[in-house]
Amino acid sequence: EKYDLVLNDFEHITSAACARKKIPSVHFGHQASFQSPHTPRPAKQSLAGEWLLKNYVKATHNVGLHFTRYDDFIFPAIVKKEILDAEPADHGYIVVYLPSYCRPRLRALFFPVRDVRFRIFTHEVKKPEQEGHILFMPVNKQLFSTSLIHGTGIISGGGFETPAEALHLGKKIMAIPIRGQYEQLCNTEALKKLGVTCLLKPGEHFRELFYEWLTAPAPERIDYSGSIGFSLNHIFRLAESRCSMPAA
Repeated sequence: EKYDLVLNDFEHITSAACARKKIPSVHFGHQASFQSPHTPRPAKQSLAGEWLLKNYVKATHNVGLHFTRYDDFIFPAIVKKEILDAEPADHGYIVVYLPSYCRPRLRALFFPVRDVRFRIFTHEVKKPEQEGHILFMPVNKQLFSTSLIHGTGIISGGGFETPAEALHLGKKIMAIPIRGQYEQLCNTEALKKLGVTCLLKPGEHFRELFYEWLTAPAPERIDYSGSIGFSLNHIFRLAESRCSMPAA
């Protein structure tokens, strides 16, 4: 109970404990950005999804992270040092990470695109396996970061961290949100506003859409190198004031 301030990254039990013991807390992270009505949402909002994002964590203050600043308490995305220090290159392949798709489905999607090389990350392999122009890769943070840094672009779900890293590196991005994940639908709406190609699912015309995406320019690069300082300075100011404002 002897805390001055608790930082909470979307964790309910900590949130409830702070409220019960009247300990000041800051909800810090991507989900905190959805406390703002200005954060992008899909045209058809999910009542359950909205309730979860707004009520799962209650805090004295919110400090959100997103692709860009939609409100005064939302700060640009934080990306890891390895990406910040990287020198991007283009070695002529596309990185793919679609964790909700099985290997046969991934093969069916990308094998017909025979003139493009792919590095597809999947939990279904333990070591790299080459199949023609497709290299199936085991899910590994270091391998993934290196591949993203040196790839032409990435096809991934509608998460937050990976698209933010790709935006910082200036890579082409195609986002395909995981079905039933409302937060990912919200993220793709935000990505669309930044010029990112987003598909609800890869349908029968995926090959044509892929080539359109491949020949289109990449979205404008966003430099996230100062993001840590911006958000932490704001948190330090809250700590100095002992979070005396009323609860959100």
